[in-house]
Amino acid sequence: MTIFGLGYATRLGLNFFFSAVVLCIYAPIIVMIIFSFNSGRYQTLPFREFTTDWYARMLQDQNFIDGLGNSLIIASSVSISATILGFLAAYSFQKAEFPAKPIALGLLLAPLAFPLILVGIGMRLQFTSLGVKPGLWLVAMGQTIYVLPLAILNLRVGIANVSSSLEDAAISLGASRIRTLVEIIAPACRSTIIATLLITFTFAFDEFIIAYFLTNFEITLPIKIWTTLVTGFDPTVNAVGSGVFIFSVTLGLLAQILLFKRQPGKFS
Repeated sequence: MTIFGLGYATRLGLNFFFSAVVLCIYAPIIVMIIFSFNSGRYQTLPFREFTTDWYARMLQDQNFIDGLGNSLIIASSVSISATILGFLAAYSFQKAEFPAKPIALGLLLAPLAFPLILVGIGMRLQFTSLGVKPGLWLVAMGQTIYVLPLAILNLRVGIANVSSSLEDAAISLGASRIRTLVEIIAPACRSTIIATLLITFTFAFDEFIIAYFLTNFEITLPIKIWTTLVTGFDPTVNAVGSGVFIFSVTLGLLAQILLFKRQPGKFS
């Protein structure tokens, strides 16, 4: 007996494998969220009284607040910069034709294939050799390079779904290429652009390795979490991690909803 071309045993095995992978990914996060409400200082059973004290301590810790502020500023600047640059690059690659187009596109997307730690180390060595001091602005630059390929891939699909007749009509009526890009193409890709802003913001907000290598004394929220774990476990980290996870997942889901709702060739 087969179901959708696969044997029952095969489907059962695939379902079990998928469930096991999902469990391995989310089990530590679920444990973290559960123990963020545990009054005990250590993550050991039995579970003690229910409490929200760790969340209150998180909001009172100035180091966490400063790290959160830095992360929000960096992620916002990165998402805006990467989306603008990604939109222009995606439009160019969608419309332009030149012999080295596949090579140029491959070079732009290459950072996705490199281990992130090598990217972080390479940036640190390069900027140090140029005499550039590490800082938050350098973190923003490095993370923009990191998320730019994601923006290009996402926006290229959105631009491809816009009917070329809209652009041709605008140009034939006397609109310049820039005006057509701003007033025709961008509004038609509104959902994709907003989704790209959310996706790149999420990646930049959670990113640790590049931030670690490109800053010295300024801290982002991921760096603060890491240093807290290294110097001595603080249950407040459970509360911070739970908040970051819920925040990131919410943004990711909103981005996916926008991408699924977009309609090719229409102003969305």
